[in-house]
Amino acid sequence: MHPDPRPRRPWRAALVTFAVSAAALGLVAVVALGLALREEASRAGGPLADRADALAAAVDPRPSPAARAALAEAGAPARLVGPGGRLRASAGGDPGGLWGAGPAGPAASLATAGASGWTLRDGAVEASRTLPSGARVVLRRPLAAGAGTLDATLAPALAVAGALALLAGTAAWVAGSRRTRRARRLSEAAEAAAAGRPQPVPADGPGEWGRLARAVGALAARASSLQAAAESGVESLGAALAPLPHPVAARTPSGGIIRNDALEDLVGGLALADATQVEEAVRLGLAASGAVARRLALSDGRHLELEAWAVPGGRVVAVGDRTEQARMAAVRRQVTGAAARHLQAPVSEVQALASDLLGQVPAGAAPTVRRVQSAGDRMERLVAQLLRGTDNDPRARPVRLRPVGAAGVAYGLGTAFDRRLRDRGLRLETALPDDLPPLRTDAALLHEILGELVANAATFTPRGGVITLSGRALPDGDVELRVTDTGPGIPGPELAAATERFARGEGAAGFPGAGLGLGVAAALAERLGGRLSVEAGPGGRARLQLPSAPPPAAPAPGPPAPEAGAAALTPEPAAAP
Repeated sequence: MHPDPRPRRPWRAALVTFAVSAAALGLVAVVALGLALREEASRAGGPLADRADALAAAVDPRPSPAARAALAEAGAPARLVGPGGRLRASAGGDPGGLWGAGPAGPAASLATAGASGWTLRDGAVEASRTLPSGARVVLRRPLAAGAGTLDATLAPALAVAGALALLAGTAAWVAGSRRTRRARRLSEAAEAAAAGRPQPVPADGPGEWGRLARAVGALAARASSLQAAAESGVESLGAALAPLPHPVAARTPSGGIIRNDALEDLVGGLALADATQVEEAVRLGLAASGAVARRLALSDGRHLELEAWAVPGGRVVAVGDRTEQARMAAVRRQVTGAAARHLQAPVSEVQALASDLLGQVPAGAAPTVRRVQSAGDRMERLVAQLLRGTDNDPRARPVRLRPVGAAGVAYGLGTAFDRRLRDRGLRLETALPDDLPPLRTDAALLHEILGELVANAATFTPRGGVITLSGRALPDGDVELRVTDTGPGIPGPELAAATERFARGEGAAGFPGAGLGLGVAAALAERLGGRLSVEAGPGGRARLQLPSAPPPAAPAPGPPAPEAGAAALTPEPAAAP
């Protein structure tokens, strides 16, 4: 199981809960305090505005006893202020520094926005009216204690909101920690079951978490029973493999390793470096997935081949001795290498001597000399085929990779093999889709490879048969070309050596050839960066996989076309002398 790249942390949930709760509670506190302040100010400001209107209609703007009497009867501290701001008369005194109160804070002003007839001061309500003379009548009334301004009472409210938010964050942290512990416990149980070590899972309370815990517990119990059944099967397989003479190792579903005596004897008889190499290869084979094959070269000259494959619940690794096969491969390389190259000189000399001798012998001996020449020609072609695709190939040249269409190659094959196939009553057909992308390859080498495949198919296909060249685009961007026929095909046991030189199956005894065609084709396919493989019958099936050509690049924008009349302005080139 893959871990969550962004695991949830309890402190993150607590922090988010604290921030959201604090913001919500603070907003609620601000709104509540603003509504309470507006209600208190409206309760005092409405009557005060009415008294200010009545006083403005009755007061004499001049400082007289009548004006002071009217101010005293206002029922609230009142003042008469001249146009220049000079105090003319007052009544009611200055209780608690009422006349020194400044304007309300911005929060209180926002809470009392839209009020008419009065304004809010710092802890008081003020109603002011302007007289016709320019003087003003000002009345003020103090608010109840604690309702002075919103700014003064906001800090305690926000402190309470912060405390409540802290409690909410702590509760979220506790709940998140509990959920994290539950999730971790269930994840560990699921990972243990996936790794082959199922463990019991307690039912963790009611609700969805308990349901999930019971589901994981049932899954672990099921995995445990399946593992026990697989363990018994693999252990039975290990008991069957123990007496075998071939070195074998197996891995059980729980990760246990079974090794037979042959493997222990093999490792025990090797040098330390070779034993370490074999042990590492066995370990990798048991840990891999799918089929694995690996060749090992030991310091004592032996060659081992390790093969690993999956079995229900585990894996099996077998080690085989391939020393003799490696020796035969080395012999074939020598024959197809320097040894074949040294045959070229005497073959050429035989051909030259036969040509000189043909003009010096009597007419009755001329057919014999011509047969010698023909045999020399066949020997020369065989040596050339032996060397084709090897490091000693005299025909080797640098590979020229370019886009090549399969349809053009198919047409060339039809032209080259038309007469030969018609003489044998065979037919070459093509099944290439129209949207088959071009190949990035060497056209001459591709023609030679397909020619070897068609020639091989023509050799083993009975009269009246059909040879088909088909192709398709592969998902990885390569192109696959297939040459199939209606002949007997290659048996499954002979597939491994089918593309080796001199490889001839049991059914090829009555057919001409030295078993070089498929080997040459495979070597040339490797030079092109491709791969040639054959499949078992019925019918011959050869598959050539080559890379496709990249799509052509967009043409570069050319110069702009000349406007109408521009051609007349362009001077014509001077005539050649």
